[in-house]
Amino acid sequence: QNMSGDPEQEYFGDGIAEDIITALSKLRGFFVIARNSSFAYKGKAPDIRQVTRELGVRYVLEGSVRKAGERLRVTGQLIDAASGNHIWAERYDRPASDIFAVQDEITHSVVAAIEPQIYAAERLRLQSKAPESLDAWGCVVRAMPYIWTWVIQDEDTGINLLKRAIEVDPHYARARSLLAWAFATRVISGNLEFKQGISSALALAQGAIDLDPDDAWAHFAAGYISAFSRRFGPAVEELNEALQRNPNFAFVHIILGVAYGYAGLAEDGLRQLEIARRLSPLDQTQAANLSVEGLCHLVAGRYAEAVRAERRAVLMRPNFGTAWRTLTAAAGLAGDLEIARQGLVECKRLQPNLSIDWVEKYHPLIRSQDRARYIEGLRSAGLE
Repeated sequence: QNMSGDPEQEYFGDGIAEDIITALSKLRGFFVIARNSSFAYKGKAPDIRQVTRELGVRYVLEGSVRKAGERLRVTGQLIDAASGNHIWAERYDRPASDIFAVQDEITHSVVAAIEPQIYAAERLRLQSKAPESLDAWGCVVRAMPYIWTWVIQDEDTGINLLKRAIEVDPHYARARSLLAWAFATRVISGNLEFKQGISSALALAQGAIDLDPDDAWAHFAAGYISAFSRRFGPAVEELNEALQRNPNFAFVHIILGVAYGYAGLAEDGLRQLEIARRLSPLDQTQAANLSVEGLCHLVAGRYAEAVRAERRAVLMRPNFGTAWRTLTAAAGLAGDLEIARQGLVECKRLQPNLSIDWVEKYHPLIRSQDRARYIEGLRSAGLE
């Protein structure tokens, strides 16, 4: 929680919380709820027992950040929800320039309180490669709300922030990973030329891996790009590399789900989505999960179920272009031409250049028979 009274510092507390979640998630023995479900309680004061019931956890870590000038105060409390007892509590008063040391100190203390026996062995793996400049880190955290949405963006705020982060710290792998994600998302949304966009995204992702091969985000970005450019083998390989580094990275399982779906392996894809839901039941990326579910049902020939999932996805995110495309195709294949035609209107609103030719050339579905069915559904809706 931001206690500074300055809304501009909101990113500061969010960034510390996310870094702690990421570091704790690297411990194989921990089940750590993903950042998006954790952030669902931000700014609220829920009953701890309610939180544990909703998320399926035993321990809750809560805290606050207060920044005044160049001084920083971070407090943290670890609570055993079964008893309501505080297992651990600490306050850290530091110069703001020491934020990464504070983050590591809090993380190590929490680990020591929960699992003393694994603390010594895992301590080195928790030492993150923090950027040299807080400005770069701040740019990345501020860019997240623009990048994480997986929908069409009308302006370049997020991309510009990430470019700024790279300018400030050229060795900051996370900034390159997220910029790669942003470029690939624009490609699959039909709002960036395919060859140029994929080439730029792959170069950024590989650059991130070269800079920090132990960062799960770098491998995640590489796997994401491969999944959306019909490169199933490299996609699964890189996404599994990401999970090796962060086993509780829920969104990796969603993208594994979409990779399997695009490869025609619908049931494998749905299993990955179930894992993602368990890891992060209140995730803000639920629309993505639903859209991938719809894709898998379409590939499996369950068109009515695909329509239901995609309709829920677009209700959550009305500018979710790929969800509208799959909804339109599924509705066309299901014979629900009213929904298909309405969907096509939204598709063209979000992607004016959408055409049968674009789908055949660039849609990530790997198997020609799957693309042919997808195109059949879009043709039924009126796409030429």
